[in-house]
Amino acid sequence: MKPKVLKTIKSKGAKASFPGDIKPMLCRLVKEPPTDPSYLYEVKWDGYRILSYVNGSKVKMGSRSGLDYTKKYPPVARALANLKLNVVFDGEVVVLNEVGRPNFDALQLYNGHETPIKYYVFDILYLEGYSLMHLPLVERKAILADVIMVNEVLKYSDHFEDGSWLFKQMEEHRMEGIVAKKADSYYKPGERGKQWLKIPTEIRQEFVIGGWVESDRGRPFASLLFGAYKGNEFEWIGHGGGGFKDAEMPVILRQLKAIEQSKSPFANKVDSPGVIHWVKPKLVANFKFATWTKSGRIRKPAIFLGFRKDKKAKDVVKEIIKEPLTFNESEKESVTLPKDFNRKEAKPRTNSQDSNWLKVFNQKQTDVQNFDIGGCTIKINDVQREIWNGITKASLIQYYH
Repeated sequence: MKPKVLKTIKSKGAKASFPGDIKPMLCRLVKEPPTDPSYLYEVKWDGYRILSYVNGSKVKMGSRSGLDYTKKYPPVARALANLKLNVVFDGEVVVLNEVGRPNFDALQLYNGHETPIKYYVFDILYLEGYSLMHLPLVERKAILADVIMVNEVLKYSDHFEDGSWLFKQMEEHRMEGIVAKKADSYYKPGERGKQWLKIPTEIRQEFVIGGWVESDRGRPFASLLFGAYKGNEFEWIGHGGGGFKDAEMPVILRQLKAIEQSKSPFANKVDSPGVIHWVKPKLVANFKFATWTKSGRIRKPAIFLGFRKDKKAKDVVKEIIKEPLTFNESEKESVTLPKDFNRKEAKPRTNSQDSNWLKVFNQKQTDVQNFDIGGCTIKINDVQREIWNGITKASLIQYYH
């Protein structure tokens, strides 16, 4: 490891034991790249999201739902073990086609053979005894760029400053889309907020299969009925009859018949013509579609892209596209203050003459940063100041959060 990296993690990282399973930080779906200049942009790779735990020669590759994919991708596991580090990466496993575009179908068929496979790493969460999740994204990416040993398998997923330009490039090359991330964002496991945004070139989303409709044209089935969870209720959203290859339809039908049941799994009424067969809501599939209707359904046609074995059915929820964030909107405070509130005239409340609060209130504020906690945005100053030896204020806040 480079000396400057070791110096950085010792001065800015939070000392921690090697982590267990970390829930990946998620992206909110938006329509266009934000206008806020504090975002940076990455390619949205069409693959499987994988968090890799490398503890010396031991490697564990975990999917978003916590499944162990280590044995499924031996070339990636070997490349990670060769790093000989104690590190946790976040990235995307991708199989590229002959022209260099991600091929999700080929990834699904990948069974551990030697077909060229890539692991695009875009974040680093832990390194050599130090947690890095409380560091700003740009600092984590700088550390990652110095740590990752780029080769035929491991790739550093770079970032760009011009989101509109990158999005157009993705459209021209028929790629999935881009991801916008706040440059100063901390890594918040499991959170889906405004810090990370995804902007697809076309709408793609995972849904859970709840049934199929019989075909009157000699095909194994006409369409699949799908939905998503809303709390504990499984809600029907739409159906898709396109995108199926003739050879795979009988295989899909056998999977469906294996989990067939007599009652509808959906909590709401299904509006679909034809003879319907219901199934247990276990299979997760990826669909692409044009837009949503006002009633919250998929505007036809919905095109089947393949099953997602890396995601649990219960975790699938409907993702409605938000309007793009403007600079003012992204900085707007979550808490509405009274109209007559004047920050300059606000005085601290004290209950005793010897309270330390007045000293704190009068301290000069430096390095003020915003934290999103519990639906509110709060301002905290001097987050990198050590309050105990080796423990910064930011580390304590992340721990309590």
